[in-house]
Amino acid sequence: MNWLAFLRGLLLDNWALKLTSVGLAFLLWAQIAGQQRVQRSVAIPVEFINMPQQLEITNDYPREVNVVISRPSSLRMDERQLAAVIDLSSAEPGTTVVPITERNIRNVPSGVQIEGIEQRRIRLQLERIRRKTVRVQPSIVGQPAPGYQIREVRVMPSEVLISGPESSLERTTTAETESIDIAGRDQSFHQKVYLDLEDSRLRIENASSVDVFVVIEEKRREVSMHLQVRVIPEELRARVSPRRVAASVSVPVSYTDEVQTKEFYAYVTLGGNVSPGDTVDLPARVFIPDEYRSVARVESVEPPTLKVTIPKPR
Repeated sequence: MNWLAFLRGLLLDNWALKLTSVGLAFLLWAQIAGQQRVQRSVAIPVEFINMPQQLEITNDYPREVNVVISRPSSLRMDERQLAAVIDLSSAEPGTTVVPITERNIRNVPSGVQIEGIEQRRIRLQLERIRRKTVRVQPSIVGQPAPGYQIREVRVMPSEVLISGPESSLERTTTAETESIDIAGRDQSFHQKVYLDLEDSRLRIENASSVDVFVVIEEKRREVSMHLQVRVIPEELRARVSPRRVAASVSVPVSYTDEVQTKEFYAYVTLGGNVSPGDTVDLPARVFIPDEYRSVARVESVEPPTLKVTIPKPR
């Protein structure tokens, strides 16, 4: 037997009929394969629309839900386009349970079916958004250089407006700055720093950073004084009570000379809007002699205010 002739006849005899049969078989296979469906579980994101501006979700909720989809095996799709979209236009403050149905699944291509949703309800806690002003608290870490101290820390602005859910806002009284390291410093400085709110649900409305001025000075020693009070102008001959005050005046520790307290005195100053017979409360001040003005500073006066009476003419 001539095998070559046999194979040639097998392939070429009635070739048109054989080609038609192969084509019909392929079409039949394609039709059957196209009718087969593929089923799989897909995690899709949860999205909210029409959220009222004055409300906020404050609890942890599932950011994704698993849905079971089926599609023809021949259909190609981008599963990342699917999303579970929930309309919150009618939401109110409090706890609410929102259902997830097939109607919530968006961007489903033609030919794809939603066979099931594993989590059909999501619990949400909704709170009203409020605003309030809180004090800025600078966070100072470290110690100045030996022999130096912090005299003052100023913050600009000293207050900021924050917003967030009511429950978070009630617990928050300050906005703290990031850490400001003063370790080893012996001079005053200024630094721009960012603010930090411990509760991540709160937001700063009007400033994300503040200017902090740290005043560093040499350590000081205090000198206690008991001073006679004078009324200025003296020609009014006003009566003051009490007539003596206790004052504390400080000087740098490097200033070793003795402070002559007898050269200091306390005084009150009468303005032009007082009349004979009036009794007014005025702040007590301390006069610092010229030789001490570059080193001395008044720390306190007790009592801080004095009662002054203007005598009536006789």
